Amino acid sequence: MAKSMTAYGKGVFEQDGLKFTLELKAVNNKYCEINIRLPKLLNPLEERLRKALLSHISRGRVDVFIHFENYGQDAYKIKYNKALAQAYKAALDTLADDLGQSGKEFNFLPMVAKFHDVLEVDKTTEEGDLESIWQGLEQACNQAISSFIDMRKREGEYLKKDIMQRLGAILEVLKAIEEKTPDVINHYRAKLKQRIEDALEGIAIDEARLINEVAFFADKVDISEEITRLKSHIMQFEGILAGDEAFGRKLDFITQEMAREANTIGSKANFADISKMAIELKSEIEKIREQVQNIE
Repeated sequence: MAKSMTAYGKGVFEQDGLKFTLELKAVNNKYCEINIRLPKLLNPLEERLRKALLSHISRGRVDVFIHFENYGQDAYKIKYNKALAQAYKAALDTLADDLGQSGKEFNFLPMVAKFHDVLEVDKTTEEGDLESIWQGLEQACNQAISSFIDMRKREGEYLKKDIMQRLGAILEVLKAIEEKTPDVINHYRAKLKQRIEDALEGIAIDEARLINEVAFFADKVDISEEITRLKSHIMQFEGILAGDEAFGRKLDFITQEMAREANTIGSKANFADISKMAIELKSEIEKIREQVQNIE
């Protein structure tokens, strides 16, 4: 099944005062690149999250945004730095002595508590807490992946439908080129014969020599092999589109081969009508190539 690399997915999970919001945003990329933006608290879970995503995503640049909220009663623990508080208190006592304020009663506690790093929120988590957090994060991740993949599939079907229509258009052009191919030889034969007659001015033409020249030209401009290979590429292209695996890179390679055959047809044909149709071929193939760039 064709899947687009461009997609968006969101998952939200909330339970026991914990709320996880996870968003996936993807754009085209030749390889698989996953960028995860985690709250510092969840850094130990990054590798698990990456593995979960890689099991479903094989190509594209995916940005992962995670918002974590903890409303539980034990969400935060306040700790203080005893040594630092004592150092601040000693410094304030010395300051009071220097200012002649010693012996007076001062409430140092509110002042010391305001100093940087004396009181701080303990955001560390125990291993058991991480396991509990991972269960919630995994739920949000699975939900986001599900909606993300659904969108990729929907977009992929649009791409597949457009590509199939263009492949059909290419086959129609190839059919028209095949019908025109005999005209190339006939046109060259008539043109060559007229030139010889004009040059000889009534002298009989050597038909054998004329036939040899036409045969040489016919071999030179023969595009039957290119047409056959291009049709083969199209059949292979359609077969791959019907598969289930990620096949964007394969299609990209086949598209390059199709473009090469179309270029050869245009250069070898040496006939205006076929040259115009070769341009149509290249135009359709280029549009297919652009669409293939979006397929995983």
